Amino acid sequence: MTHKHRDDTIDDAARTWLIRMRGPDAPQLRHELEAWRAADPALHAAYERAEAILVQSAILKGSVRHGQSRKSRLAPQRPFVRRWLTAGALAAAAAMLFVAISAGGASLSGPHGQNPMAAWAAEPLVTRHGEIRSFRLDDGSVVTLDTDSRLDVALTDNARIVKLARGRARLQIATDVRPFRILAGSGQVTTTQALLDIGYDSEGMIGLTLSDGAAVIAPAGQTTHKSVMREIPAATPLVYRADDAALRLGAQSSDFGDSDWPSGWAEYRTVRLDQLVAAANRYAAVPIIIKDPAIARLEASGRFKISQTDTFVRRLAQLFDLAVERRADGIYLQRR
Repeated sequence: MTHKHRDDTIDDAARTWLIRMRGPDAPQLRHELEAWRAADPALHAAYERAEAILVQSAILKGSVRHGQSRKSRLAPQRPFVRRWLTAGALAAAAAMLFVAISAGGASLSGPHGQNPMAAWAAEPLVTRHGEIRSFRLDDGSVVTLDTDSRLDVALTDNARIVKLARGRARLQIATDVRPFRILAGSGQVTTTQALLDIGYDSEGMIGLTLSDGAAVIAPAGQTTHKSVMREIPAATPLVYRADDAALRLGAQSSDFGDSDWPSGWAEYRTVRLDQLVAAANRYAAVPIIIKDPAIARLEASGRFKISQTDTFVRRLAQLFDLAVERRADGIYLQRR
C-alpha cells in the first residue's frame, strides 16, 4: 500500500467516524471511537482534521421532495423545499462533501458492511396514523408509505440507500447506474430497477414481494460476499424475521390479501374476521373491537376499504348481521 493510499484510507475512516458520532448511536459508540483513535497517532490526527473540516463547512443542504398525501390529492401540488437543521444537518452536509458510499469506501464495520455510514437526511419520509402518502426521490424513484411508516433516505453520487425503520413501503425504483439498497431489519435488498413491497408486521416479521425488475437479498453487513446473495423470485411473497442474522426466507401466506394497499383497499380470498379487523385498525382513529370469540372466528372474503373505518364497519355489519355500538374506547361489533 502506498503512503498516499494509506492516508486516503485513514481519512475516509475518520470522516465515517465523524458522521457516526453525529447520529443517535453516538453515546454507545464513544468507547469504540476512543479505542480506534488511541490505536495509532495517525488515526487521532485524521479525526482531528475531519472535525476541523466539518466546523469550517457551514453548509445546509436543501432537500427537495414531492410528497402527495392520500387525504389531499385533489389540492394543487407544488414542490416544497425543507432545510436540514441541527447537528444532523451539518453531518449530512459534511457527508455530501467527503463520504463516498461505495464498495470501495473505508472498511469500517456498520450496517452497510464495507460501505461507510450513510448520511441519512435529517428529515426522513414519515406518514402519520391513518395516512398513505407518496414521495418522489431526487433520482426519480417513487416511494409510497403505508400508515405509521418511516423511511430514512441517503442519495449520493455513488449509491442510493434507504432504511425502512417501521411500517410498510412500496418502492418504484427508477433505473440508474447507482445501486439502490433497501435496509429492513436483518436484510438488505439490492437492485438497480424494480417495483417491490416491503414491510414489518406486528410479530417482528418482514414481508417482501418483488413485482417487477430484478433484485437480490443478503444479510445486512454481508453484502460484499456474493455467496450469501440470493435472487428474489418475482411475484413470490417472502417473509423473514427482522432479527434473524441468518436471513432465513420463508413463504408468505397466499391470503396475505393486500397487494392493493396503496389505494387503501385489501382483497382476501378468505380471512378470519379478527384478522381483517386487525388490518383495518392500523388506520382507525379508534379501534374496532370484537369481544365474542364466535364472531372473531367468522370468515370473510372479498374486497374491503380498510382505510375508511366507518365504511368498513358498516359493510361488516351488513355482511354478518351485526350490531355496531360506539363507545369512548372503540367501535364494538356484536350480535344483535
